[in-house]
Amino acid sequence: MKLLSRSQKKCVLIVSIIFFIAAFAIELVGISLEMYVYANTPFHIFDVPLTIIVYWIVIAHTSWVTYKKFGWIVGLLTGIIIDLPIEFLAFHLGWWTWIPSWTPAIFFNAPVANFLVYLSVSFGSILIYRYIMKPKT
Repeated sequence: MKLLSRSQKKCVLIVSIIFFIAAFAIELVGISLEMYVYANTPFHIFDVPLTIIVYWIVIAHTSWVTYKKFGWIVGLLTGIIIDLPIEFLAFHLGWWTWIPSWTPAIFFNAPVANFLVYLSVSFGSILIYRYIMKPKT
């Protein structure tokens, strides 16, 4: 296993910070629009569970690694592929409850909008990494 260089660690940190902020903001919007309700769990920042923010960061980094190895299509689908089993578990274990909204539910009550968000997370991650990893001239 190859260790990350100092500049690669800096890139990972930058992407993590960007996605921490984005995840927090988007989750707050989802909660305020009453798209879903989270179960009472420890470690919330306002009403957003810290585990959800970490989940976004993991998807962001995994999307980049997958994109580098397999290309755009697989990289873009990474967020959705990771989210599918999580939605199944969340539905059965009560981690969160989707509230019927303006987009149809397609997978264990998760609406289309949920999967579009994770597609966007993958896309955003790939674009951000491509930008910050670009050689400086």
